[in-house]
Amino acid sequence: HTGWPYVAAAGGALILLAGLLALRFGRLWPAMSGRYERSGAPRPRAARPVDPDRPEDLWKALDRGEDPTGAGPA
Repeated sequence: HTGWPYVAAAGGALILLAGLLALRFGRLWPAMSGRYERSGAPRPRAARPVDPDRPEDLWKALDRGEDPTGAGPA
């Protein structure tokens, strides 16, 4: 027999111990500040002219709900 099953069992025990320690002391760890939080308000966006030679601009205009052809309602 080799010692690898014992090594794997010891590694599993260490992972279990780390998980239990995280459950016990995790609430004491520092957290991110509110500095990086976004407010729920939508940001105003300036409408850029759509360049018909750039397909990604056409798709972005469609995502914004604009008509990239400029035809308007029929």
